[in-house]
Amino acid sequence: MLTLSKKQIGNWVLLDYLSQKQVYSDKISFLEKKYDADLASFENQIKNASSEDFEAWDDLIEWKAYQQLLSEITAKITDIRNGDFQMAG
Repeated sequence: MLTLSKKQIGNWVLLDYLSQKQVYSDKISFLEKKYDADLASFENQIKNASSEDFEAWDDLIEWKAYQQLLSEITAKITDIRNGDFQMAG
């Protein structure tokens, strides 16, 4: 039987979360470079554009989702680092 400590499990989960965070950060960085803007500026540009750009709207939806996922995963990382998690038995 393999026995793992809460700290070992926390470290494993932390690595997974850090990996996810990097993926979301990379996606956001790509969109920032693609449009040479941050999310708020880009959203403002899209809403005030004189014509519809469906690719840009799709990117905006994805960008918002990545931003939300990044925020959620960052909070989870903080919880793990603070030892604020429980293991189901």
